[in-house]
Amino acid sequence: MQSIVRRYIQAFVLFVAPSMAFGQPLSAFLQSAQTRNVDARIAHEASGSARASFDQQWGVLLPSLSANGGYTRNQYAATVSIPTGAATTQTITIIPSDQLEATFKAEVPLIDVSKWLKVSAASESASAAESKEQLTADQVRRQVVTAYFSWAGAQGVLDSARKSLAVSKAQVEQQTARKEAGVATELELVRAAAEVERNTQVVADAEALLENSRRSLRTLTGLEPREDTALPADDLHPEAPLAELEGRADALPSITSAEHDAMAASRSWTAAAATLAPTVNAQFTQRFTNATGFQNQSSVWNAGVTFSWRADLGSVQGLRIASASEQTARLNAEKARLAAVDQIHSDWQRVRAAITKVRASKAQVESTRRAQALAKERNAAGVATQLDVIQADRDLFSAEVNDISARLDLATARASLRLSAGLPLEVTP
Repeated sequence: MQSIVRRYIQAFVLFVAPSMAFGQPLSAFLQSAQTRNVDARIAHEASGSARASFDQQWGVLLPSLSANGGYTRNQYAATVSIPTGAATTQTITIIPSDQLEATFKAEVPLIDVSKWLKVSAASESASAAESKEQLTADQVRRQVVTAYFSWAGAQGVLDSARKSLAVSKAQVEQQTARKEAGVATELELVRAAAEVERNTQVVADAEALLENSRRSLRTLTGLEPREDTALPADDLHPEAPLAELEGRADALPSITSAEHDAMAASRSWTAAAATLAPTVNAQFTQRFTNATGFQNQSSVWNAGVTFSWRADLGSVQGLRIASASEQTARLNAEKARLAAVDQIHSDWQRVRAAITKVRASKAQVESTRRAQALAKERNAAGVATQLDVIQADRDLFSAEVNDISARLDLATARASLRLSAGLPLEVTP
């Protein structure tokens, strides 16, 4: 029986609910996780890196400026005298002893199809990173909701286990009094004492699970959970039609991020192909020097246009790599779409099944509670054994845990379905 109860407890704390009136509401933990959850912060940094990469690629298309200068001490100066008249000359310094140079250069790509397409691919990658950040935020919310109600659920099971422990202790007191009165045997007293120890073990299991779930919630959100917890209520209403929810799949972050990745891969392949096309650049250079040469000008400029083209085996192989990456990205997008729709379908079916389970569990609790009362009445009347009372107590505890599990399973399925379908969570503000 103890192993069955432990399995009930372990299964129970896996279930969550979308909203609940606590002194410390779910919304507080969700809000804290937005800024303190490690996965969310990593995704935010990755998104910022992708945006910076896009800006970097875009910046390559803008004019670039460069400047350099220097000083050189030459062992010998080079000068030349040029006649300027019948009796006059002009000395021109070709290389001075102390040579000073300063050059300023501006370049701008006029035609570079590959760089244009790389900018477009970087833009898609940045959009994909933003969608992945939203996807991570949804995953974090799912984890926080799970941990939050695991904590609440463990508290509920602990309360029920403590109640059962109190009942078993009362049985010991009752059997002790009955034995002293000569109407109970030593065996009945020993059985009652053994039931106390069994319930004590169940309480210990529930306490450990409560502490572990509290720690998990604190790790996810950075917010310390308090002791005040309660169980959710549900009016057992059905969810929206499955076809309507599946129709929302196209807007899900998991799908949009995969589609952006596929588009980025496609444009990267086109950019790789465009490397085989020629490029045209323009440049303007301004030079200042005291080594004037035969121009005898300390300030000179030049401007021009350059044309370049290159084809090699490496570029061709790069096309094959880019093509394979594109096909992989498209398949990943198709896989993401199928997984998203399947998740919606699974969560919707879970809601429908959980509604039935909650109705059945409520009826089970009422039946076992009535059976417990009857067992006690019959035992007091001497027509039922102590084993009947103990079994009735155990059945009621199992039924209460089943009811808690079913109610939280329903609430979990509703929350999961809303996240899977891209709907906002319904939480207590």
